[in-house]
Amino acid sequence: MLRTLHASRGITLVELMIGLAILALLLGLGLPSFNAFLANSKVRNAAEGLQAGLALARSEAMRRNQNVEFVLTNETVDLGTVSTLAPSASGIHWVVRVLDPATANYDLVDSRSGYEGSGQADGGIGIQVAASDATITFRGLGGTQGLAATATYDFSNPSAGACHTTATPGPIRCLRVQVSVAGLIRMCDPSVDPATNPGDTRLC
Repeated sequence: MLRTLHASRGITLVELMIGLAILALLLGLGLPSFNAFLANSKVRNAAEGLQAGLALARSEAMRRNQNVEFVLTNETVDLGTVSTLAPSASGIHWVVRVLDPATANYDLVDSRSGYEGSGQADGGIGIQVAASDATITFRGLGGTQGLAATATYDFSNPSAGACHTTATPGPIRCLRVQVSVAGLIRMCDPSVDPATNPGDTRLC
């Protein structure tokens, strides 16, 4: 019995164009969500970086049993400027430093550029921080010195959109890092409503 051989048939131009159109539609629908995800990731990276710097300053103060400063600044941090840099409540960089009593100058423990992990070039518009205190001094027992109330560091990404709030939902989950008078450091979400989420661990 003879078998009938059928030639294999490829896709037509029309089928290819339909497939490309569907792919473009799916990409168009998913792109805004992906952009918002990236923007929120940059906010979180910046907040986590500052939180790590605060934790380092506190642990270093306890290890040395002496005062250690955490400072926000807009100046470039290096060994030559660590003693003279100007604190700034909107500073994008942070530095951890210790005063040397013998020289009356500061020794650099660590520093970080806020542009790292934020996806912005030096001088560009991107992640912004608004701090209640540009300088936090941790004591040897882990508490703070001279802090009258909880210090706050609010992070936003205005170039990507407005912060999400219960009143005006926006695309960006802005975050806050808090430092209590006792030296406890935590990150929270100001948009979480205590009335509807009383037990949420993200509450500020």
